[in-house]
Amino acid sequence: MRPPVYSVVIPCRDGAATLGRQLEALAGQDFGGGFEVVVADNGSRDGSRGIVESFARTDRRFRCVDAGARPGINHARNVGVSHAKGDFVLLCDADDVVTPGWISAMDRARRSGAACVGGVVERRLPDETVVATDPGVYTHLWQVPRPIGANCGFALAAYAAVGGFDESLLGGGDESDFFYRAHLAGYRTQAVPDAVVVYYERDGLRALARQHFRYGRQSVRIYQRFRAAGLPRLPVWRVPATVAGGLARTLSRDPLVRRRGVKRLAVTAGRVAGSLADRTLFV
Repeated sequence: MRPPVYSVVIPCRDGAATLGRQLEALAGQDFGGGFEVVVADNGSRDGSRGIVESFARTDRRFRCVDAGARPGINHARNVGVSHAKGDFVLLCDADDVVTPGWISAMDRARRSGAACVGGVVERRLPDETVVATDPGVYTHLWQVPRPIGANCGFALAAYAAVGGFDESLLGGGDESDFFYRAHLAGYRTQAVPDAVVVYYERDGLRALARQHFRYGRQSVRIYQRFRAAGLPRLPVWRVPATVAGGLARTLSRDPLVRRRGVKRLAVTAGRVAGSLADRTLFV
């Protein structure tokens, strides 16, 4: 097996129901160079490890490493990176699916000089209904590009410079924290429009609301960390309009519009709760 240029790291905890399709997608990449797939098993109690081992029996590019010493996606990411043999790491998740040209697109960006990369996210429901398509990087509020953790990558040098992912961040915001630190350390992040991942959202509205509440809550903590570096405060005057717009969407007959309303309200509620708990206004 040729030495890998890329190490694809997949944090996984009880992902047996979906992991196989992601590994199949990686096995079918059109990239002609060397890469490996490292599944960092974060204490799974289902058949996740066995699925990886079944791939590894016929394809030496696949392997599983134990990341169960501490629960959390960032611990799994850090352990996975510590086992990487490539000099550029790509991250994706066990419950999503990369498209066939994913690694090739990331490779073109790396060759153009990008130290950090982020790809497009096509959001779908479990029944394959397309919810939305998000760009490779987000620059909302602060013009510092940040990808989503389910579709991103970075040179090992950039990872080492910022000290990896913060394992104390358990409710979201970890990608923002990592790529903000990388930016401040001088490593640019490039959007890669051709590197597409199909991201499967939670189907139920309650689960969706809980997830986005955590995102909103954690955004207060991210603001605390980076306000001195220039991360601006959200304008308070926007809250009534945001809440009104969210409520209006939840009353829509269109289920996709209702989902957008639930997300908006949940994130705002999380920011209010975080602002109160942390005594820092960021709503």
